[in-house]
Amino acid sequence: MKEVFGKTKDGDTVTAYTINNNNGMSATIIDFGATVTKLIVPDKDGVGRDVMLGYDTVAEYEEGDKFFGAIIGRNANRICEGKATINGTTYQMDQNDHGNNLHSGNNGVDKKLWTVIGVDDNSVTLICKSNDMEQGLPGDLTMTVKYLLTDDNEFKIIYDADAEKKTIINLTSHMYFNLNGDKSGDILDHVVKINADYYNPVIDSKAIPTEENAPVEGTVFDFRKPKKVGEDVNKPEMQLEFVGGFDHNYVINGGTGKLRSFATVSSEESGITMELFSDMTGTQFYSGNAIGDTKGKNGVMYHNRSGLCLEPQFIPNAVNFIAEDDIDSPIFDINEHYHTESVYVFGNK
Repeated sequence: MKEVFGKTKDGDTVTAYTINNNNGMSATIIDFGATVTKLIVPDKDGVGRDVMLGYDTVAEYEEGDKFFGAIIGRNANRICEGKATINGTTYQMDQNDHGNNLHSGNNGVDKKLWTVIGVDDNSVTLICKSNDMEQGLPGDLTMTVKYLLTDDNEFKIIYDADAEKKTIINLTSHMYFNLNGDKSGDILDHVVKINADYYNPVIDSKAIPTEENAPVEGTVFDFRKPKKVGEDVNKPEMQLEFVGGFDHNYVINGGTGKLRSFATVSSEESGITMELFSDMTGTQFYSGNAIGDTKGKNGVMYHNRSGLCLEPQFIPNAVNFIAEDDIDSPIFDINEHYHTESVYVFGNK
């Protein structure tokens, strides 16, 4: 289904595309930011719940700073002081987050109108171009994102990109999930499991990670066995206090380039379960610490921890401490095609 969602401040029409499967699931994607605005999943009683935080209007997506449901690029997460060194040259990006660069700054693709190049009942494919030096980074970069909803209740995101100069490519989706429904309050009772023996501590409240892969063993960051988000999120631990909760990258077991299970999330109340698979290095686990008092869909007020994010990506700031030819580096040369997939599989318990 295709319908007009609204208009941008420049007068461009924003279109919403709804895709479905045969099990009562549907996803709605708008071409502004290639953003997922709704994700309907049947609960344990077969009632569809919208598990995606978002806004009602184009203006809110244009002006909002929460990145609800958007594609992030050309670089996800933070770069220290906005300085990225590529092939011996240092490039200056926007310093839009406490002196650092967050999610590519003011010209991120989350604020661009993408072009739909393919659509059918269960998929939509969008394309976007980031121009040379547009984000302070070299090279024209062409990105495509395909959303696919299967009858196995898989919500797939398939990313491809090619650059005309050596540059950073590190895309992700900033979907905020609440498996009880976006109107239902916080996610503190959601049970999370993350398949990671290591995480990246942050230096301070600016949330730039250290270069250390720190063991989760014996810390509040150990989600190798399922536990509720609320069990440890408010504990007096410096790493949590720096960023108001969980907002850290986990280095997922198994190695970059292999599609593998990253994490599972479940809710007893709705019965909905979600398992994330990806082939990236890790995932940023964010417990929604800075949502604040934000008006969401249907006028519902969201608050801190109304949703959680699992954002597959390279290690934050990796451009500045991982060798360019390393598999875990976000730097891609002209002849290197970027491809990654993330699969969110939904069920009931």
